[in-house]
Amino acid sequence: MDDKVRDLINRIRETATIAADAAEAAAKQVSQRTGETLEIAKLNMKVFDLNTEIGVSQREIGKIVYDTHRGRTADEEKLASILKGIDEKYEEIEACKTRISELKKSVTCQCCGELCGKGDQFCKKCGAPISK
Repeated sequence: MDDKVRDLINRIRETATIAADAAEAAAKQVSQRTGETLEIAKLNMKVFDLNTEIGVSQREIGKIVYDTHRGRTADEEKLASILKGIDEKYEEIEACKTRISELKKSVTCQCCGELCGKGDQFCKKCGAPISK
């Protein structure tokens, strides 16, 4: 085989190796982003579920308040338990939002809690300045 042909084949082999390595790196990056997107979706669902549970708890509190208005005695232990549960759910929501922010590489508005881009100077929801 001619030296020129051999050199050409070697260059083709090297180029194919470089292309394969680049394709593998791209596939890993896509896989990582897909995993992050899936985790964000799961966290958003959890936030939704926690907010739904908070709504149910708030309705229970409203019933207790109304029953008290109607002259019934309020179950203070039940009320305290419901309030504690709501506080815990809000803490979970905050932890989820923090993780989402980390995954999205974003910042949270300190005024309204909206997720904003790292480069944003003002919140897209409330207009407050974003502190870095």
